[in-house]
Amino acid sequence: MPRQCGEEFNADVPIGAARTPAASWYIDERYHELDLEKVLHANWQVVAHLQQVDQVGAYMAGCTAGQPWVVLRDAHGELKAFANVCRHNGTPVAEGHGVIDKLVCRYHGWSYDLGGRLLKAPRIAGVKDFNRDDFALAPLPVMVIGPLVLIMLNGKAGRFDADEVEQSLKGQNWDQLILRHHRRYELACNWKVFVDNYLDGGYHVPTLHEDLASDLNFGSYRTTTFARSSLQTVASADSSGERLAGDALYVWIYPNIMINRYGPMMDINLVTPLSPSRCLVTFDWYFEVECSDEFVEQSLVASDQVQQEDIEVCEAVQRGMGSLHF
Repeated sequence: MPRQCGEEFNADVPIGAARTPAASWYIDERYHELDLEKVLHANWQVVAHLQQVDQVGAYMAGCTAGQPWVVLRDAHGELKAFANVCRHNGTPVAEGHGVIDKLVCRYHGWSYDLGGRLLKAPRIAGVKDFNRDDFALAPLPVMVIGPLVLIMLNGKAGRFDADEVEQSLKGQNWDQLILRHHRRYELACNWKVFVDNYLDGGYHVPTLHEDLASDLNFGSYRTTTFARSSLQTVASADSSGERLAGDALYVWIYPNIMINRYGPMMDINLVTPLSPSRCLVTFDWYFEVECSDEFVEQSLVASDQVQQEDIEVCEAVQRGMGSLHF
């Protein structure tokens, strides 16, 4: 139910009497800053797939919720993560992805080994009390769940609390799929609007996604919630259909990880805030090795249709959040 004007939010209210959060949570700059500090920076974020960092020197660099990062395999083959910020003036020490033997700032040439230690600082000789060991890259906690590499942006390690859904995915052989495509969508809505839309999938799919709904048996739709994750399952209406054969699993892991496993494929969606009213959604699609290029392309087209339908309604919801009458 919608929250009434002036009503305090209470997380302990039984679900049958619960109200939605206030519109200010989705449009106010103060809540945006809290989202970054208390939610996105303080919880595990997916940044790579294991196949992207599968050899010594292989790295991936990016920026999540305003925080630059780089993950790599060091000289000993160990997975490491660092803040992608030169200790001299903040310039990135890696960009994009590839294979390297050291990290180098393109501004002044400061270089670091694959363990983050400062190797070279040009023309710094003679600076009083300068100690290379004091200028190593800031390390970030890194962990692997299935085929995914995750980091903690604020540098403070915490527990990954989604064991139940991880076990469900493990039974679906999600770690044996191959990454085939990556795409980014920028939406004119708060990031939580996109998450809300994902979590009520069983409610809106029949009306918003008619083509997708025709392939699903909604009498089988089930949602199971856990402390910091949820699992939605639904059976295909036609078991002979290749793309949606068998049961589909829709997994959400707090706060912004969405994993969809169905047929011979899987897509992973990550949503991060850009501002109170804009967000970035990244999609990675994975397929079984035997899937043809034609099947991959057809699947991407079908997936994009669903995403475009979600974009339209999410942006409409965001406009409604600013209404004087919501």
